[in-house]
Amino acid sequence: MKLAKAISLTAGLSAACIITGLIIKQPMLKSLGKVTALGAISIGVIVKLNSAKADKERQLAAFKQEKTSQQHKFEKTQNELNKLGKKFQTQDTRQRLHLANVQKLQHQQKVILATVTSLEKKLDFYEKAASQKAENLKDNFNKNSVKPVIESQESITRVYIDGNNLSFAVDGLQIELDYDALRIELSQDTSRTNFKYYTGIHSPMNDGQRRFIDYLKYQRYEVIGLPISARPDSKTFKTVGDDVKIAVDMIREVKKGDDVILVSGDGDFIPVVEEIQCRGVKVTVVAKKSMLSEQLSKIADEVIYLDDIQYKLAKYRKFDAA
Repeated sequence: MKLAKAISLTAGLSAACIITGLIIKQPMLKSLGKVTALGAISIGVIVKLNSAKADKERQLAAFKQEKTSQQHKFEKTQNELNKLGKKFQTQDTRQRLHLANVQKLQHQQKVILATVTSLEKKLDFYEKAASQKAENLKDNFNKNSVKPVIESQESITRVYIDGNNLSFAVDGLQIELDYDALRIELSQDTSRTNFKYYTGIHSPMNDGQRRFIDYLKYQRYEVIGLPISARPDSKTFKTVGDDVKIAVDMIREVKKGDDVILVSGDGDFIPVVEEIQCRGVKVTVVAKKSMLSEQLSKIADEVIYLDDIQYKLAKYRKFDAA
């Protein structure tokens, strides 16, 4: 306000100087008036520029404040979305694991029911056999003769597990395998099943491997230990002769009427599978899709993909740190 009055006063003074100079014919006074007028005009322009600059700075400050406020709101919203995403992922994982546990219990129930039914049939069979045998003994005693007794051989489902192949498959599926669930899943439709697990064993055996093998034995797996040798890079190890040992055992043990479940997708087993199929043996291959030999899948009587039953077999699912 004071600056505006000063400008007005200067303008008036310059006008007075110009008029007086004209009246008394003094060029110097007239020039002084013009200079004063120019000064007043310049001051006015500077005042307007300063005022415009101040308005612009106020607008810029208000814009920055609004931008900061909106950025805080965006960050808050983003954090809430991240929390919701993690919560949804956790709930989804829990739901899947719960479903897997339910399915596992259902399978256990089926196995128990099948076992009870099988035991009832066996009991009935043995009761009849015992009764018949008693009558035969009585008749033989009376006739003083002995009749040969022919025992029937019950078929068995033989499960051969390539431990290394299964371990790589499980790692690829990112699950922690429940070996009890695996045994239940593979034996649910059978009355008698034998499980063999082939794995390399360090010499001397370390504590972790000892606990794992004890756990497998507790779950009624027969563990076949094989030697381990270092690979050329000296950083990793490989099991020596596991495929050969499995093939030899299959040739020796499998008889007509048996069923075989091979837990491996290795194409090296094609010859032995074809050989035992010639005996009238059904062969089921259990493997991860990406690790299954195409030719092995073609000759197998049935193929079960670990990918399709992983939620029945998983204790829990692993997630990448990324």
